[in-house]
Amino acid sequence: MTEKCNNRRARASTAKLCQNSIVSDRRQLLWGASALLATATVPSGVTAQSKVDASATPAGKSTAAAEPGAKNQENFVKDIRRLQNLNATNQGGQYWRYRTLVTPIEDFFIRNEYPTPRAARDPRVDPRFWSLKIHGDAVERELSISYEDLLKMPSRTIMSTMECAGNGRSLFWEQQHMVAQPAKVGGTGWGLGGVAQAEWEYVPMSHILGFVGLKKNAKAALFWSGIDGREPGQASDTGRPVPIEMLKLRGDSVGLAFRMNGVDLPADHGAPVRAIVPGWCGAASTKWLTEIKIASHDFWVRLNSTAHVMIGPDYPPPVPKQGDEFRFVKPDQVRGQAVTWSPPRSLLTVPLVLERQPKLPHNYPLQAGEKPMLRAAAQTMRGYAWAPQHGVKKVEVRIDGSAWQAVKLIDPPLNHYSWRRFEFDWAPAPGEHVIETRTTDLSGRQQPVTVPFNEGGFDFWAVPKFAVRVA
Repeated sequence: MTEKCNNRRARASTAKLCQNSIVSDRRQLLWGASALLATATVPSGVTAQSKVDASATPAGKSTAAAEPGAKNQENFVKDIRRLQNLNATNQGGQYWRYRTLVTPIEDFFIRNEYPTPRAARDPRVDPRFWSLKIHGDAVERELSISYEDLLKMPSRTIMSTMECAGNGRSLFWEQQHMVAQPAKVGGTGWGLGGVAQAEWEYVPMSHILGFVGLKKNAKAALFWSGIDGREPGQASDTGRPVPIEMLKLRGDSVGLAFRMNGVDLPADHGAPVRAIVPGWCGAASTKWLTEIKIASHDFWVRLNSTAHVMIGPDYPPPVPKQGDEFRFVKPDQVRGQAVTWSPPRSLLTVPLVLERQPKLPHNYPLQAGEKPMLRAAAQTMRGYAWAPQHGVKKVEVRIDGSAWQAVKLIDPPLNHYSWRRFEFDWAPAPGEHVIETRTTDLSGRQQPVTVPFNEGGFDFWAVPKFAVRVA
């Protein structure tokens, strides 16, 4: 994590160098795809790198990248044909195509509640008119920041994953069979495509807090969109509070992000400015930010009371206190524990078999219950592991219930927020196999066999199982 100069010319030069670095990274860090057999029955995009033959080209079902148009495109700004079309406002990453340390923006998932705001429809997301109000009874001085003001402040960059709390929800259905009452999980089926990694440039909150001055009674800070709503110009119900103690501890890594992968923050990812809270679920990194309220009380909003909360027998809800502030919710709607840190997780770049998920994306590369095909040949299997609270210590795999074996970690530990790629060689025999992956973090926390039920299907971090067919 490095601090950058404020000089405009230096900033432009830095941006160019950063963008060139990312382009270079895409070229140099590309892997062969994840060892999937190329036959007429194999879904397109599910490809293989075999030590015997890496040149085969898959055929069969077309993918989003090959489609002439994309369903729900009108709700997004960037071209979504390289994403999984989950629903009108959510697009998952095609994780079986992931190859690079930094996820290209066109492959980065989108988690929205409403259609992406556009400057042409709502001038509040136009950098020329955008402003951020910082206020509340726990600051010494209120502050209003323009986009130009923000660009003049000292900034930092950080390589960090971003993960939707619903990532992996599909495995509550597929592995734990939670499809009916009393343990019925609801929500969007992300598969494992609700995670990606970017290089974020941001002004740290330690700098912002130095401007406004915290009072001793400061308890919570509400990051609020003010823009993210059903219709342009209408009131927003989107934001998320964080404890002041967390900001004090992590004030250099939490901040106001305005660039992503070396370019101005794209519209679908919160332009012109979003919060960035590395390691916490993506909902904490409020997009289209216009307000930070710092108060002597707690805040209760949609994203920490009725949505993005763990609701179930293992998660007793907190009790609001007198004097707390409520926006768009009432005290009796505080139903569960808000999702915070993303736990240790892992994935193979192989599409999951989905047969119990209520609805498959229309452009998913497999039919319901279909298994991806691999060659019966020596090949290299690849994947990603992340554990943003403490960092990845090791990754293990096991095949068909055999003993766990440690695998090779490709990337150095840049910081504990960054994921690490892994790989292992495998020469499978023909037939059906199940590959499991397991991450252990530096605190010793390890992916478990199962996780407790919660209604929203958040934070599925149990060992994922990848079923494949080898021929």
